[in-house]
Amino acid sequence: MLRALYTFLIVAVLSGIAIWLADNPGDLVMNWRGYEIRTSFVVGVAAMAIAAFLVLLAYRIAVSFIETPASVSRYLEKRRQQKGFLALSRGMVAVAAGDATDAKRYASQAHKLLDAPPLTLLLAAQAAQLEGDEASATKYFERMLGAPETEFLGLRGLFIQARRAGDRDGALAHARRAFQLRPQTPWAAQAVFEIEAAEEDWDAALKTLDKVVSAKLIPRDDARRRRAVLLTAQAMTAAEAARGQAGEAKHSALEKAGKLASEAASLEPHFVPAVALAAHLAAETNHQRKGMKLVEEAWKATPHPDLADVWLDMIDGESGYDRAVRAQTLAARNPDHVESHVLVARGAIGARDWAAARTALASYAGPAATEAPSQRVCELMAEIEEGEFGDRGAARSWLSRALHAPEDPQWTGTGYRSHRWSPINPVTGEFDGLTWTAPVASIAQEETAAAPAPPSGPSSDDEVLPPIGQIAEAEELRPGEVLAFRPPLPDDPGPDEDADEAQGEKKW
Repeated sequence: MLRALYTFLIVAVLSGIAIWLADNPGDLVMNWRGYEIRTSFVVGVAAMAIAAFLVLLAYRIAVSFIETPASVSRYLEKRRQQKGFLALSRGMVAVAAGDATDAKRYASQAHKLLDAPPLTLLLAAQAAQLEGDEASATKYFERMLGAPETEFLGLRGLFIQARRAGDRDGALAHARRAFQLRPQTPWAAQAVFEIEAAEEDWDAALKTLDKVVSAKLIPRDDARRRRAVLLTAQAMTAAEAARGQAGEAKHSALEKAGKLASEAASLEPHFVPAVALAAHLAAETNHQRKGMKLVEEAWKATPHPDLADVWLDMIDGESGYDRAVRAQTLAARNPDHVESHVLVARGAIGARDWAAARTALASYAGPAATEAPSQRVCELMAEIEEGEFGDRGAARSWLSRALHAPEDPQWTGTGYRSHRWSPINPVTGEFDGLTWTAPVASIAQEETAAAPAPPSGPSSDDEVLPPIGQIAEAEELRPGEVLAFRPPLPDDPGPDEDADEAQGEKKW
């Protein structure tokens, strides 16, 4: 409706102008070089309008004629880009599908048609990887280093190539360069930290951790845990080196190691390896009271055999009775925990107080026990039986039960378990990858994780840096897996039937 009104208004205005010109015709006179041209005003205006139109038309034709080659060139360039991006898309699909032949063919087409080195070189490198041509893939990634816009992508590719080849030094060099180029990138930061830790370069790992914290790439709680583990590892290395010295130099080195361990324990008061090491070094440097306080505070929250070992050996030349009293004092801080009962039993055995030792283990090895005793409890009961009554038959019976008893918790990780803590998993190189748990549960989890997955094409996971510590893949660990398992006890023929009958014991 409004459009019709506007049209009507325009027609009315034009009609009004035409009527006004008809009522006021006028004359238009032009003198040029002795000639006189006379016509009406309306005809003159119309002639000038036609002349202007013809001039404009001629200009447009001339401009179009001049611009035609450029237009044709732009058209051809646009068409070439369309074909190039189509080849690039098809190449990416081929890579995702695992079709190396099509990926290589489309990569070649995209490289010829497109002037986009980051995309075409990446596609060519991925195609080479699918074919198993690692040398060509490395060459393509190295070419990316020549331009600032592709340097980081090339470093990423070279890092992955080095990691797959097992070249830890090369992977570390590429990761460090990438981290220096872009400090805010998580994968580069994790890679540098992970490799430095796996190589036990604790000083470098601490410096990298400071940079990671400054870049705010990890939460502060995680950073505090990592720093505590690194400081504990540093303290372990320093203490081991100190014990090879003598005199004042040894004492000074142990003091330095103790400060590192104490700092770690202050960061994570319930981190058992740090607390146990700090307390042990405090005892070695004649600061027993400080070491006892550390153990007492940690025992409230996390009773642990390592803490018990340090506590029992805290004072040199101590009598068995005094040691048993101190064991009861520590156990009282967490009386219901199994480790407290085991600690009291160990202290009582050392004092040859067999009744107190048996009472301490009654909840786990006596008639009122609700579950089978663990291996350690069985071994302690064997020691009690032989020490109290000299009953070797009963002792052997308990040792036989220990062969099939539930295992006690250990420091357990992927493909590894041990009674001794390590800052890295010796099998996989994973940093802080050991947890204090029963090995049976962890082995079940490993078997589940190692179950073969259905076949599929390559995915983006191949190009993404795994979490901290997963340097070796599961299928690479299984064939030559090294386990720090405690060796099984020697074959025991079991107690003599006559001895069992004589002692009135039931066979297990």
